[in-house]
Amino acid sequence: MTHQPRDIVVFDGDCGLCNGFVAWLIRHDRDRRFLIAGSAGAVGRAALDAMDLAPEVAASTLVIATPSGPHLRSDAVATVASRLGWPWRGGAAISWVPRGLRDGVYAAVAARRPRRPANDPACGTPPGELVTEWRARLATTEDVEAIVAASPGRHRSP
Repeated sequence: MTHQPRDIVVFDGDCGLCNGFVAWLIRHDRDRRFLIAGSAGAVGRAALDAMDLAPEVAASTLVIATPSGPHLRSDAVATVASRLGWPWRGGAAISWVPRGLRDGVYAAVAARRPRRPANDPACGTPPGELVTEWRARLATTEDVEAIVAASPGRHRSP
């Protein structure tokens, strides 16, 4: 039996910018709409596989796994913004900018992002005050299966 799917943010746990984004998301996603999965862990790899994406994609790209398919790069940022409260929801306006331009900016930032070793390759390194909430937001294979079940025929089972 599957449960109601929540979108899964798949991120590079060795990336300081990615870990910072996930910490920011946890602080601002008060309705707990998003789960998280490090791309190096089994759940992150299963989510990427279910979205028909190569594992290498998450080494430089934020991925949101959803029942309607994956959202990548600036589309992922706009997806997150659109589902948060104000004022963050206003950030979804970036989707009005042509994708080539906004993804170019995304790529330029990603190329200069700080790399750091993660203590736990499955989920990155949470700030001390967020450890409990970070762990509570970790996606499971059941969460990936729920996304797949909500979109029959679109994605592969993990």
